[in-house]
Amino acid sequence: MSVDNITKILIAGASLCLGAYLTALRAKINSIKVKNTLHWAFYIVSMTVFLTALATLVFCWKDLTLDHETEKVNIRFLEFIIIIVCMISSILLFLFTKKNLVGKHQYSIAKLNPIVNSFTKNADKKNIKLLAGDINFFGNSPHEMESNSQYTCLRGENFKNIQILCTSPTTTEEKIRYGKILNDIPQVELKYYRPTHADLNIRGRMKTLNNVPNLLIYNKVSSGVYEAIETNMGNSDGALYNHIWNLIWNLAQDPSDDQIKEYKHLFRG
Repeated sequence: MSVDNITKILIAGASLCLGAYLTALRAKINSIKVKNTLHWAFYIVSMTVFLTALATLVFCWKDLTLDHETEKVNIRFLEFIIIIVCMISSILLFLFTKKNLVGKHQYSIAKLNPIVNSFTKNADKKNIKLLAGDINFFGNSPHEMESNSQYTCLRGENFKNIQILCTSPTTTEEKIRYGKILNDIPQVELKYYRPTHADLNIRGRMKTLNNVPNLLIYNKVSSGVYEAIETNMGNSDGALYNHIWNLIWNLAQDPSDDQIKEYKHLFRG
C-alpha cells in the first residue's frame, strides 16, 4: 500500500473521529445547563478550516489556475469547489455555534418574565419560596409593581404561604416596596439574611409540583441578561440549593411587628 493511500485513509479516519467528537460534544453542551466554554471547540474547528482553505486559495493560486508546463490557464474546478465548500461550511458552523450553543438558558428580562411566571403558575399552591435581594425585580415603586408581570402573577396565584428571603430595607423607597407586598399579599412571610453575607446572590424560586420540590434559579450574567436554570431535588445542584435555602432560612431574621407596621404605614401614606 502506497504512502498516498495510507495518508488518505488516515485523513478519512481523522475526519470521522472529529465528526464523532463534535457530535458527542454538542450533546454534552445541550445536557449542561450552566454557562461553559465547550463551544469553543466548534469555533476552533470552524476557524481552522476557514483559514486553511483561505491560505490554500492564496498561496496555491498558481497551482489552481495554471498549467506549469504550458503556463496556460488551467483552472482546477474540483479543487476550487472543495475549497469554497470548506469555507462556506466553516462559516455556517461558526454561525450555528454562536446561535445555538452559546448563551443557552440566558434571557433578557422580557424573556425571563414568562419563564418565571410559567414556573410559578405550574405549582402546588401550598407554598412557594423566593430567594431575593431588595425585591426590586418587582419594580422600584408601587406604580411599577402594579404593572410588573412577575408581581401580578405571584399575587394572583393565591399561594397559601409565600416565603421571601431578602435584605433588610434601608431606604424609604425600599420600605414602601416591602409595605406594598405585605399589604397586597397577607400570606407573605419575610425574613432578612443573617448575617448579611449569607446572601450568596442566588436568585430564584422554589416550589412543589405533585409534592416534588422544584427550583428555578436565575443569576445576572450581564446588564439585562440572566441565566435561568430549572432543576429539582433529583439533581445534585437542585439538592444543594434546597439545603442552602433551609440553612439560610433557619438563620434569617424576622422583621419585628413595629417594622412591618412602619412599612405598611409608609406605603399607605
